[in-house]
Amino acid sequence: MQSLSDLLYLLFGLGVSSISGVRPVSRKDEYPSYATYQSLRKRPSVLSQEFPRPELSEHESYYPVNSVLARYFSSVKEFHRFGAESFCEFLADTIEVELSVVIPAVASLRRIPFDIPSEPRQDLFKTATDEGYHAEQSLQYLTDLRSRFHLPNTDPCQGPLFLRRLEQERAIESDPMFRHLITVVNGIVTETRISVELSKFARDETLAETVREICHSHAEDEAVHSSQFRALGRWLWEEFNEDVKAKVARILTASTIARSMPDVDRFVDMFQRATGRPRVECQRIVFSAYNEDLLIEQMMTDAKPTVSFMRQLGTEEYLSFDHALEEERSRLAFELRRLRKRLGR
Repeated sequence: MQSLSDLLYLLFGLGVSSISGVRPVSRKDEYPSYATYQSLRKRPSVLSQEFPRPELSEHESYYPVNSVLARYFSSVKEFHRFGAESFCEFLADTIEVELSVVIPAVASLRRIPFDIPSEPRQDLFKTATDEGYHAEQSLQYLTDLRSRFHLPNTDPCQGPLFLRRLEQERAIESDPMFRHLITVVNGIVTETRISVELSKFARDETLAETVREICHSHAEDEAVHSSQFRALGRWLWEEFNEDVKAKVARILTASTIARSMPDVDRFVDMFQRATGRPRVECQRIVFSAYNEDLLIEQMMTDAKPTVSFMRQLGTEEYLSFDHALEEERSRLAFELRRLRKRLGR
């Protein structure tokens, strides 16, 4: 016999017809273990309210060397300016991810028909505070760095490519529950990879000390967040029926590729701002330096933690990631050929 809370949920929540066969209330008692600040005996960085400021030394490096484009710079100044551009874009992405992906993912937990146990749900809600602070911290450093190098602001209306692709995924989904589930999945994808990326920056002794400092504190927070979002992903996966697993496998795959794929158009923008060369020349350089194989290789480097997580879940039983990757490779090859042809190359 259903409880009163179950009946009220069905009547006034998402409704029977909109949940596509998903069980509206969880019957699973066990929840995967995950890290918390308390279990690691650490404090979230938001409590310190530290905002490292770039020292703005002429020879500081703000981003790992782009080995693909390095030979095209005509001076050390261009090289350092491109590095500053790259870190500015990384920080801008951080702001977008925290405010437009992770925090909405936490909010959407209230709108999917799964009764997440109260303690892990509360811990996930705590991450929203951390992520807002990371966005604030990134904005301060980004503002200082752009001012130092006289870098123009990028178009805030357009947003990064990966967010536009994720929005397209939501836009074509007709089921409201799955639209919210896409938001949650996007949060899981981001949180499975970001701590690894930040840790690499924090350990890179060629980078400015303040870059390493801001990435280190962020990485320590994200290690906690990653553990909690992985646990959420594992728990939800066990709650899905077969039809939903098949659909979520597709969502996970599309989100993973979109989140980690390098944006060659953005490379053009950064290269042009760093060198001051005509845009057509910058396009020719970037589109000749990058091909679909290199883009896929770089994407897989960043996506490796997420792909490993997906395969542990068992998504390969429903959708081959390698097959999806080959489709993406074909799409990139077609797009790059079109761009080179337009530029007369």
